[in-house]
Amino acid sequence: MGNPGKMLLARLGSRYMALIEYFIPDNMRADREQANQARMFLISHSLGPILGNAVPLAVLFFNATLRIDAIVLSVAITAFWVFPFLLKYGAKYELLVLTSVVDLNFCILWSCYYYGGVSSPTLPWLLIIPILSLFYVGGQRRLQPALLAISASAFGLFLFTYATLPPPPMNMPPFAVYGLGFVSTAAALAYVATMAIYYARIFNASAALEAEVQRRRETTDALRKAIADVDRAGSAKAEFLARMSHEIKTPLNAVIGYSQLLRDDALANNDTAKADIDRIHDAGLYLLRLVNMILDLSKLEAGRMTFNVQPHDIRALVSAAIDETRARIVANQNTIVVDIDPELNQIDIDEGRFRQVLGAVLENAGQHTQNGLVTVIVRRALGAENAFCVRVIDTGAGIKAEVLATLFETFEAARDAAGGRFGGTGTNLTLIHRLCRAMGGSIVAESLPDIGSTFSITLPISQHTERVAGVKLAA
Repeated sequence: MGNPGKMLLARLGSRYMALIEYFIPDNMRADREQANQARMFLISHSLGPILGNAVPLAVLFFNATLRIDAIVLSVAITAFWVFPFLLKYGAKYELLVLTSVVDLNFCILWSCYYYGGVSSPTLPWLLIIPILSLFYVGGQRRLQPALLAISASAFGLFLFTYATLPPPPMNMPPFAVYGLGFVSTAAALAYVATMAIYYARIFNASAALEAEVQRRRETTDALRKAIADVDRAGSAKAEFLARMSHEIKTPLNAVIGYSQLLRDDALANNDTAKADIDRIHDAGLYLLRLVNMILDLSKLEAGRMTFNVQPHDIRALVSAAIDETRARIVANQNTIVVDIDPELNQIDIDEGRFRQVLGAVLENAGQHTQNGLVTVIVRRALGAENAFCVRVIDTGAGIKAEVLATLFETFEAARDAAGGRFGGTGTNLTLIHRLCRAMGGSIVAESLPDIGSTFSITLPISQHTERVAGVKLAA
């Protein structure tokens, strides 16, 4: 067969299987074994009538007369085409299987009764009954006794009827009997072969699926082990950072303290020395701030961060955060505007962590805005009764879209929006992002280059118990 013929068969096969899939009910499609049983049922009931009708057609052809027994047999065989529609539109699968086996017994035993009895050329079709029963019910043992009872009862009724009421003679010449036997056997073999081929495909697919499941199970075990190793490494890293942060803070505090003393000392009257001392002091403060941020990040990653939630006045908290950063904001000739919802009063929150988050956002706005406006708006969050939102809007340089996409990710130095004069690794933005998440809220940023940026902090208004960040947060 040429390539076009193969393509045509492939298309026909694909459309046929699509039709089979259409008749599978949704309640059986979800279970792989039930779906396979339904496919076998539908294939046998769509192809079966085509192959089965070869027997009554052969009787009519070889006998050359219209026989009522052949017509009844053809109607009973064609009735199998009704079953796919019954299955599709809600009939119970088990009931359809039992009814189908009853009809199949009737068709086979009817043909045996009229066309030769126990020596009938249609007798090989009896072998199909147990095969189809296996295909239809799979491992459902509760149906097997009923199927055996149906077949035994039908065969007993056949023997009783055949013994007490002999059938009419076939009136068919020997060549016609041989021809009927050949057609019947060929149709039975084709029918069984079709079912066996499809069953083999299901078996191969099941074997491949089991192999894939085993491979994925091994992969899952390896991933689970890798995750455990990563957790141990992360815990060791967090412990190391916590220890080292405390070790570094001790000499840093000494450097800052001595630089402050030198600034107040008579040596500070020397302008050159004073500038150098200021640099030492500022660098020490920056390093201390960076160490504190690393320590906080290590606590969050290790799940050891706690929040002392107490009731506070929202106006007092916002004012305190603004006062702490006002000098850095107005140093760039910026104006600060505050707008707080008069109906929003008391909130439950960790005061220090809230001021840390809002202060970082305000400092960022002040550093990146020149001769502009920094606006702080506090409102209840839209669509949430137990949440408030603090929006910090500046008219600064703005943030590029590619930088904005990774703004809160860890160690993205190229996009640090609050790097300051010492540069930065994005640690401050990462820290406040994780702090907001740990407090049950969020922070998002919107920006347009050369127009300005808006940072929106959303947090719960009421928290009844002290909140512990006991879950390791992703970056």
